[in-house]
Amino acid sequence: MEPIYSLCICNYNMNDTLESSINSLLAQINERTEIIVIDDGSSDNSVETLKRIKSKNKSNFNFIALLRDHRRKLGETRNLSIKAAKGKYVILHLDTDDVWEPYINSFINVYHELEKRLKIKDFFLSGKQIQMTTKDLMIKNPYENVYYGEDRLLWSKLATFGKLITIEHKVFRKRIPIKKRRKKVLKVLSSQYSAMSISFSYSPSIFITFKQYIKRIFLSSDWGYRISFLNFILLFPSSINGIFNRKKLYNLARWDYKEISKINLLEIEKETRNSQGNFNLNEDERSIFFLK
Repeated sequence: MEPIYSLCICNYNMNDTLESSINSLLAQINERTEIIVIDDGSSDNSVETLKRIKSKNKSNFNFIALLRDHRRKLGETRNLSIKAAKGKYVILHLDTDDVWEPYINSFINVYHELEKRLKIKDFFLSGKQIQMTTKDLMIKNPYENVYYGEDRLLWSKLATFGKLITIEHKVFRKRIPIKKRRKKVLKVLSSQYSAMSISFSYSPSIFITFKQYIKRIFLSSDWGYRISFLNFILLFPSSINGIFNRKKLYNLARWDYKEISKINLLEIEKETRNSQGNFNLNEDERSIFFLK
């Protein structure tokens, strides 16, 4: 039986958390769903771990181990995971340093409820750290080959075509703490630097963005002293990097994609209740998706 749904996952040197993350997803799937992992040339023991997982889950788990290629950024790795998917639908942005609470199928149900109630096909549903769409839509609209911000570029493009829907719901994934201090520090540095760089790349005004960071660091910071100090150190190099990449990214991005694509599930349910009834979710799931 061919799968209908493919959980598309990218991994690079996350062996410490990889197995726990994958197991939290395997516990939620059946014969309708597969997991496909693209390992992007890991230098730790990730591939050995993936082989071990595969030996225990032959029918619904597959992985592809790539040689490391620095020309291939995260966006292109995501594209490869989608191309390898067998399902009609792909579930995206499931990171291997997260464990997932049992609401993956709930998110899938919400997607199909919107298909039915809004009478639309081939749309992209964007939630909190989880996304779902059809493989066909992603083949026609692949991610840009960039390391950070590939999601924002895709969302802004799809919003232009009227193919993006964003929803609010409770986050149902938990980040797995990194035990190794050096790895934890490097991950924080990389994440903060990438986030700040992309902010400058997308910003309509470099000066305003710089001013906002300064204000948040010194006047109204919710980061704490350590992260605020780190962000101050990274502010200048990240702004320079953002400006360097600005021309390509700025021209691709649309700024209002969140506002034009956001819907309220409770309002949709009320508008379609007479013809479709309530969403196909139990009481616990309704709480997760703010349907109470």
